[in-house]
Amino acid sequence: MKRASNIAMPTPPPSSRRYTRGPMIWALGWAQVVSWGTLYYGFPLFVLPMQREFGWSLTLMNGALSAGLLISGLCTYGVGAWIDRFGGRGLMTLGSVGTAVLLVAWSQVHSVAMLYGVWLLLGVCLAAILYEPAFMVIGRHFGSDARHAITTLTLIAGFASTVGVPLIETLLVHLPWRSVLLLLAALHAVICVPIHWWFVPPHHTAETHIAQFDNDDANARRVMRQRLRDPVLWGMALWFTAYSATGAGLVFQLVPSQKALGVSSATLLTAVALIGPAQVAGRVVMMWLGERADLRVLGALTTSLVPLSILILILGPPTLPALALFACVFGMANGVTTILRGIAPGEWLGREHLARTMGLIGTPMLVMTALTPLLTAAVWSASGSVHIMQWAVFAIALCGALGFWFAVLMQGRGGRN
Repeated sequence: MKRASNIAMPTPPPSSRRYTRGPMIWALGWAQVVSWGTLYYGFPLFVLPMQREFGWSLTLMNGALSAGLLISGLCTYGVGAWIDRFGGRGLMTLGSVGTAVLLVAWSQVHSVAMLYGVWLLLGVCLAAILYEPAFMVIGRHFGSDARHAITTLTLIAGFASTVGVPLIETLLVHLPWRSVLLLLAALHAVICVPIHWWFVPPHHTAETHIAQFDNDDANARRVMRQRLRDPVLWGMALWFTAYSATGAGLVFQLVPSQKALGVSSATLLTAVALIGPAQVAGRVVMMWLGERADLRVLGALTTSLVPLSILILILGPPTLPALALFACVFGMANGVTTILRGIAPGEWLGREHLARTMGLIGTPMLVMTALTPLLTAAVWSASGSVHIMQWAVFAIALCGALGFWFAVLMQGRGGRN
């Protein structure tokens, strides 16, 4: 079946070839690899070197990352409104410039207050450069043809940990941690800044006809009031918020919890290393399915696999086969759900003022990503039991499944396609 967007879409002039799917998505994908690899996955690698120099506690330093993620979540709706109104080029470029400057500032910290100050500002930059703004830009630019573009983007970005972690670990072996941060700042300056300026389209080039309404503030307020009354939005918000909380709870507590259960470092690292390839495998399957993939089927599958993976972790023996099975099941579900996060809002709620809508859904999602590691640590500390903490994460995963099925039910009652 020919996509409707392809029928009306004019052939872009040579000057805008970089905004076609291939060049634009590959460029943005590698910018995501740099951003995720150096910031989200890179932060834990600097904790021990800083602790050796300053003697600060691990909890205190990890709190800086949580604070940054919290600020990022609180900025998400504002980012969506900006992208709807002005496009993403200036915002994402400025976010990359700010990230480079703040990495330099991080390399100069000598106090906890300075570290937290840098990461609070980095949180603002994260809101402008990670998945959410990229999904917003792609959704506005490609309209109903955004599914394949978002799948490709997440497939490329899935290599962020594979590239970022070994690179930073290798640099830290040979260089002081402050010097490594300066090199990472240079990566953002020479890779991400040009990509976001050159490959993020200007506001007026959006190819979806819906974009013409995005400058109308009165129309935006009307549409968002309607969305806030739509139970499908609330079901989706619960689905993706619980999904993000589950992922954060698992990822941040996986290594310490399994070590507490006596799992060897070699076994644990082997299992953890399988999560990334499993995510990529799930995204490859999504790319192969293309438009044939039904969001309801994919959502039903992933919201079943995530709780199943946690049951494997809780009930299975602490051995490599069981942990590898957990990693593969969770990784594949996580990889597909990231794509659904980018395409479901447009397909289920409509594309008018899509960036604002994605920002509305993304705000509680990213806030819980920041808070869940602290909450799960508190449950573990209060109960003294790894398994009680894991059952709490399982309950959160079930809430995600409940949100998904509520959205499906309400969508069916509303007559949406």
